Formats: sequence, C-alpha cells, structure tokens
Amino acid sequence: MSPRAASRLRAGFVLLLLSLAGACRKGNETSSSAARPGGPPKGDAVWFTDTAGAIEAGMEERLARVSATAVFLPAGVLTTQGGRPTFTAGSPPPRPVAAPSVVLVVGGAPVIAAALATEAGLDPEPTAAAIAEGLRPLIQSGGPFGRVAGVHLDLPFRSESAKRSGELLAAIRAKVPGVFLSIAAPFSPATEEARKALLPLTSKADAMVVPFFGLDARADAAAIDLLGPPWWAAFGSAARGTVQPASTEGGGEQGNLAAPEKWLNGLTGNPNVDFEYDLSVPDPSFAAFHLTARGPVKVEERSLEPGDRLTYRIPALTEMLFQLGSAMAGKRHVLGRLLIFDGAEESGRIFPVGALEDVILGRSLVPVLETRVSPAGRNAIAVEVVNRSTHASIASRTANWVEVDVAPAHAGDVALGGFDRYATYDAEGRPVTPGRATRVRLFETLVVPGETISPARIVLRGKPPAACCRWRAELIAASGSEEKSEWHEPPVPPTPTPAPKKKRK
Repeated sequence: MSPRAASRLRAGFVLLLLSLAGACRKGNETSSSAARPGGPPKGDAVWFTDTAGAIEAGMEERLARVSATAVFLPAGVLTTQGGRPTFTAGSPPPRPVAAPSVVLVVGGAPVIAAALATEAGLDPEPTAAAIAEGLRPLIQSGGPFGRVAGVHLDLPFRSESAKRSGELLAAIRAKVPGVFLSIAAPFSPATEEARKALLPLTSKADAMVVPFFGLDARADAAAIDLLGPPWWAAFGSAARGTVQPASTEGGGEQGNLAAPEKWLNGLTGNPNVDFEYDLSVPDPSFAAFHLTARGPVKVEERSLEPGDRLTYRIPALTEMLFQLGSAMAGKRHVLGRLLIFDGAEESGRIFPVGALEDVILGRSLVPVLETRVSPAGRNAIAVEVVNRSTHASIASRTANWVEVDVAPAHAGDVALGGFDRYATYDAEGRPVTPGRATRVRLFETLVVPGETISPARIVLRGKPPAACCRWRAELIAASGSEEKSEWHEPPVPPTPTPAPKKKRK
C-alpha cells in the first residue's frame, strides 16, 4: 500500500474515532462535571500561547461551539534576579475572556529548569510568594482575564526535585486559594520506582498537562495515567521554523531567529524562495522542508538575504486526527483534550480553531477552492482562486493546482499573480511550450485556510472561446484526502435579444 493510500485509509477512521471519543466524554460528564468541587473541569480545553488569540472577533462563539470547558492563557514567566525568584507578568488580554473558566499559565526561564534538575529545586516559600504576588491582581474578581479557575505551572518538573516541588505547590495553594493547581507532567515515568519518586509532587497537583502529540517530546500516556492526578492530553498543531543565515558576519543575530508559522504562506509562494522536502525525517507524525532564499526576501519585519535557509516542521494532520480520536481510550484519569494554538490570529495558523470546530462537529476537512475566470483586457483572462474553508492543503510543489482550458486559443505570456509557478499542456495533457499550449496549470505550494490567491493573468494567442473558460482543480488536503474535480464548464453567455424594429411613420 502506498503512503498516500495509507494516509487516506487512516483518515477514514477519524470521524468514527472522534464520535466514539465524544460519546465517552458525554458519558463521563453525566456522572461528574469536574474532578472534584472547585477542581479542574472535565472536557476539552484550548490553550492560546498569545492572549490576543482568545479575544479575536468571533473566537468566543467558536470556543462555545467546540464546548471548550477552559481556556489556558499565558500570565507571566518565573525567573530569578540576584538569586531570588521573580515573577514577570505578561500582557493581559485587552478585555476579559468570556469562557467557562480561564487557566493562567506560568512559564519558566532557563534558570528555573536548571534549578529543577537538582535535588535542591526551587525554594518553596519565596518562589510561592513571588508567584502569588504576580497572580493576585489577575485572579481577583473583575480582573483582566475574566473568571480564573486555575493556575498551570508550565515548568519542567523532575524527580530529582520532586519533594521540594511538592512543597512549592503546597505553599502556592496556601497563598493563592480558590483555584486548582495544574502542572506540566514529568516526562515518561515508566517504572513503579520512578512513579514513587514523583509522588511527593504529583500528590499535591490537582491536574497535569501531558504532551500527547506535537513537535515537542511526547510522554507515555499510559504511564502518566498511573500517576493518579487527572490530566489533559495536549496536542500541538502549529508549524515551527528556524532560520540559518547564509553568513554569520555582523554578529549572526539571525542565527537564533525562530520563524513563526504565519510566515509560511508568504514564503512558500515567493518566487525568490526555493522549496525542498527534508526526506531525512523518519518520524511520520510531522513533515519537514527547507525554504532557501535565492534573492532578498522581505517577510513582515524581517529581511532574508540570498542563501538564508529556513527549516520548518509541521505536524501531520492525519496523525493528529487519529490521535485526537484515540487520546482518551482506556485512560482512567484523563479530563479531555487540550489543543494548543500559537499566534494572535486565526489567519496565521495552518490548523485554526475553526478547523478544530469542523473536526469536533464531524464536518468536511477539505479545502473548498472557488475559482473564477474572467476577462482581463484584450485577449487576456484572469484566474482567481479563493479557499472558502478553514482547512489547508499539504505543502507540495506538484500536488496543488488549478488548470484552465483556453482552446481554441493558445497561451502566450503568463503573469503568476499570487500563484507559485505554472506549466503548459496541449489538449491531450502533454507538456508543450506556451505558444502551442491550450491549457495552463497554475500551482500553489501551500493553500492555507481562507486564502485568496491574487489573480494570474494569461495573455492569449488567438480568439478565446465564446464562453471562457472551463477549469478543473486538484489538491491533497492536510487531512489526507486527495481531491480532484471534473472540468467545470463556464456559464453559457446569454443570447442577445434583438432590439424591436421601429415602425415607420
């Protein structure tokens, strides 16, 4: 079986798995709406790494439609200054978040990770005091985040410092009452001895977040379930990129640059950027590719120089959908699924919250390409494509295209507009030079959700058909299905109605 066929077969099980998982979730919710009174809520949740993502226009309605029981939002970062723990608050949302409950996320600087790797860990009392002082104005009634029900410590807890970390949780609970405390699950406690070593920490936590799918290290969910506390299965859906500059002269400041997901659409469609798959990646749960600048490229506030190389990794949506359906199977303590979204806007995401809504509600997961062919001056046509869905295609130089038939005319010059490249064919589909071609195929490396591709302009040699022009499209959806359309015939132009003859007087 080919990889593409296997992908489609696996995608075929997705809706069944999701419906079964949803049924299990509803069954659990009828017995108890929370792990304990005041504890973490049961059900699926959403984590925005940028607070602005939670208050984007229409987001509250989307979250309601997917029945999100909690919204995780970054509140600040724990670090040290002069050896003392310090909490640096982040930017709160411009207005409170209308969600059943908000969970404030406390991140950690690298120095915190280093401390947790030692037996001494973090000094419980001053660390708890710093966190409590920073969170108090955010948690109080009428605070900027809305109804805060919990605090999540997104810190790399280790068995070496489990005792001190347990004391830290107890100290935070005493200083920040009325909210549940969640922690990042310690990684892969595979043995009974390892689980016992973590008990001083896990016994003090109300909930845990477990990396179940994504580009980060993934924990053993079965082993995590044996630790005891309720937990969310976390899914990271965002692509991540890094920039390797062609030269490090001038200090090499770009060497540590992270390339955000929202750059992908502009970079994959730029004629000065070469696209190449990284075939050395053995993990089927994500794809990797390289983008190399052949000339100067401006992407938002950054400038790329010739030779700069970006490497992106993007989670395989087919695998994520399969895991979404099976995440809770056989797990006693799982609360639900936690979807993590990067960026401040839906438009910058390859897998947006709108796509999650379609997954949960069992709708189609395929891009919907609306194509329009229209006159564009003398002996020329314009071809415009709009993706009317919240779903993306895979990234491919060959798989995603729209083809226009201009017979009996022939194709002359082609201005690509927003498309990436083109190829020309004769009436039998054989590659030919533009002057002999009656078909033009316009390629788009990556079709993103809601994208409008700027019109391509095709100059024709000869007279175009009276009804111009028929077209067809093909792409591979990120969800795994291969979509092919038949030829779409243009509307027949109306027959002119002759003007009535004037009567002679």
